Amino acid sequence: MPTVTPRCCGSMRLDASVLVQGERGTVEAPSIVYLIEGEQTILVDTGFGPVELMAEYHPSYRCHREPGQDLHSILDSEGLAPSDVDAVVLSHLDWDHCYGLDAFPEATVYVQREELAYAVTPYPIHADRYDATSLDREPPWLPIDLTPLSGETELCPGVTAFPTPGHTVGHQSVAVEEEGETTLVAADAVQTFENAPEDDPIPGQPMDDVAWWESATEVLDRADRLLPGHEWGVLDAEPVGLAD
Repeated sequence: MPTVTPRCCGSMRLDASVLVQGERGTVEAPSIVYLIEGEQTILVDTGFGPVELMAEYHPSYRCHREPGQDLHSILDSEGLAPSDVDAVVLSHLDWDHCYGLDAFPEATVYVQREELAYAVTPYPIHADRYDATSLDREPPWLPIDLTPLSGETELCPGVTAFPTPGHTVGHQSVAVEEEGETTLVAADAVQTFENAPEDDPIPGQPMDDVAWWESATEVLDRADRLLPGHEWGVLDAEPVGLAD
């Protein structure tokens, strides 16, 4: 049976309504990566980039990393080296989910085809979230040999990637059959537990509200154990005070 371990790879400050529509104020959100260990070792998402670079590109987010929250340290604490990672699944190509890919030159890196096509030339309103070339930046995934997926795909026994568009054009989540139940790495299809009250999902600020609602509903229907993309409650970690 595969197992899933969520780990904090830093945190950032953002407006609460980005995570939960209608909320006010500023919150500190964790950046989470998920380690799946089964027939293959799979990492879901890789977090934001070097803090100094993020301060230049995204200063309002005040990105922060505590000691031990970088990818190398996370893997080392789990008894793994980057070369042990067989595959990386990028839930989507927002800047806070896809840096650090150069640490995994031997891994297959999966992304949904629709997400990749849009991220290459996003509308100007979305250029910043993709660190687009139109802003004279190099998206971290651009030099990487990505493997596009088209729809639901079994990556290895018990581990399935499937499209959950809405948050972005080609967002995907990962379902893991774990001890007879489905652990669902929702990523930003469901960003926090507050987005998932019974029977009536609440969005953050998705690109497509209708697609998001359909995806969130599917995620909640499939999940026995839900792992959102920015939820402190799934981590053995605490905020450091970025929202103060």
